[in-house]
Amino acid sequence: MKNTYKFNEPPFGLHDMNLNKIKVDGNDLCLMTQSGMVKTSPPYSQIDGYIEVKNIDWDFCYVYLLDGNGNIGPFSGKKMYLKDFIGSYKVFGFSIYDITYGYNRLKLDGYLTANKCFYECFMEIYHAGDIIFVSE
Repeated sequence: MKNTYKFNEPPFGLHDMNLNKIKVDGNDLCLMTQSGMVKTSPPYSQIDGYIEVKNIDWDFCYVYLLDGNGNIGPFSGKKMYLKDFIGSYKVFGFSIYDITYGYNRLKLDGYLTANKCFYECFMEIYHAGDIIFVSE
């Protein structure tokens, strides 16, 4: 079943999910988690599924990686294009602690483990198409 998000309460959430695979199909993106999605309405069940984001604007999609352990104080990090992140990080775990939907924008915040390193991570995805929740 496909549910398209249209500027209201999304039908499913990714909070506390572990994003571990990103597939690119032209200008579309598929975000897959280790354990599916959670319904945002009662009975709040967890189901198998993934998110499709249509018509990505790659020039405005970024990933921010901050070194450190999540504590306050000085930090360092890097900003990269989302496409470069996808090409560089083939095996990763991205534990999502916040997800924000805005006008043509999807923002994921969480902790990333990859290449034996730990980062605080922010992923900004700009798109001109729909966000589609696909339940299996």
